[in-house]
Amino acid sequence: MTDAADTTTLAQRVRRFIFDTFLERSAPPVVEEVMTAFGLSRDETIGVFRELDAARHIALVKGTARILMAFPFAAIATPFRVTIGDREYFANCAWDAVAFHAMLGQDVRVDSFCHHCAEPIAIELSAGHAVRVEPAGTIVYLALRPTEWWENITTTCANTMVFFASTEHRDASDLCAPPEQAASLTPDLTHALSQPIYGSKFDLDYQRPGRDALLAHFAALGLTGPYWTL
Repeated sequence: MTDAADTTTLAQRVRRFIFDTFLERSAPPVVEEVMTAFGLSRDETIGVFRELDAARHIALVKGTARILMAFPFAAIATPFRVTIGDREYFANCAWDAVAFHAMLGQDVRVDSFCHHCAEPIAIELSAGHAVRVEPAGTIVYLALRPTEWWENITTTCANTMVFFASTEHRDASDLCAPPEQAASLTPDLTHALSQPIYGSKFDLDYQRPGRDALLAHFAALGLTGPYWTL
């Protein structure tokens, strides 16, 4: 172990190992790989996984110790494909797809679909901005309030954080909710929203921003009102 690793917790080191593995091969490690890498028993490894799940760093497949999500990475095929160089990844939701750019700072291409009509959507991000958005009116739609996201994060990501090709397609969708219960964001605003949550994911001592920090960030982006409460 390096000196830096010696000052961190086991959970922090395992979290980083999970993210490094996802980045390298577009899939998470399994329990046995973590057991081997860290010299842990099965019970110790599962305990760390559950600790990381409780801290909202990962999400496990219900009833198992298999990693389903390490936000923004998805362990299964989704409608949100991300290409970085010669590597492809699946994101958990529309927001996570855009957040790859905030996390890695590399040029990113997102390929997805309109949740209403299945029209192909392509977004390219570079240097902190969306440099290509097709169709031009594409939005990221968040159909649940932040206070509801973690009630079932699998359902939230899979079903309520999506792309629409236009606001007209949003309004025509069964997913459309009243403005105080949902949010429509441009890809650029979604990227800006992602920065404090995803920007330091590969730091060994990464911590999710707290409530006050997130509220201040929302306000700085002009995201205020009943929806943007925690």
